[in-house]
Amino acid sequence: MLLGVYWYYDFPESLYQFDFFVFKAGLGGHADGPAQLATTVRAPDPAALLAEVRAVAARYPEGYIFGKAHGAVLHLDLGDYALTDYTFHVASELEEVLRRQQATRTTEPLPADTPLLRLAEPHDLTPPYSYGDGQLQAVSSRPGPHRAQVALLRLDCHLPLTQKAGFLAGLGDLCEQFGLDVLYYFDRKIAPEVNMMVFFGNGRQGVGGQPLRYTDTAAHKTAVLASLAAHGGQPGHRGRFPEHYPRTGPHVIRMVDADFVL
Repeated sequence: MLLGVYWYYDFPESLYQFDFFVFKAGLGGHADGPAQLATTVRAPDPAALLAEVRAVAARYPEGYIFGKAHGAVLHLDLGDYALTDYTFHVASELEEVLRRQQATRTTEPLPADTPLLRLAEPHDLTPPYSYGDGQLQAVSSRPGPHRAQVALLRLDCHLPLTQKAGFLAGLGDLCEQFGLDVLYYFDRKIAPEVNMMVFFGNGRQGVGGQPLRYTDTAAHKTAVLASLAAHGGQPGHRGRFPEHYPRTGPHVIRMVDADFVL
């Protein structure tokens, strides 16, 4: 699973600008459509253009790049349910190619039977997230600075106050093990215990074309719950809502790109 900063409903205008690609927001809900960066162009040498596009796709194989080619017209589509900095960087590289090949934007429709070219597709080798019992929830923040959202894992739990420091130290070690750069929590003391709401994640992914980092959420969940049990804790909160809900914080243990994440 890919955790960290992404865009779906809005375009990060303050971070990226494109001459060719147009952002299409994700639909969400029952419509369930991915966000997209798409363009249709006409080029004087379509074969050379497509060859350069394939070269970019080979350099950056971790994002979806689809194409349709017919005569001098080429349609390109970069789409996903979470557009990271990686996708926007690839689009920037493709824009350089389009300028170099003297392409021009066009609204010409391609024939309906034009074959789809799968130029690049991500290969997430980690198990898909299981929504199961909800003990470690996949959550998403509301749009924040630069219209970004953040995909995180959330643990609601309670444990003895005397075990809190050791539990948090152990979570820090697990984040190091699983390659997670973000760990923070909210808490509420109900002596002799404490309610906690813990968040795990990453910051911006793929800035400048850096490789994406995926998280094995199943293995991470197993390790986190084992650590919780070892420190005398259990999933869920004690007491009454909203009186005992953990609102104090955020308390940061590990953090990158705080202006995006918090």
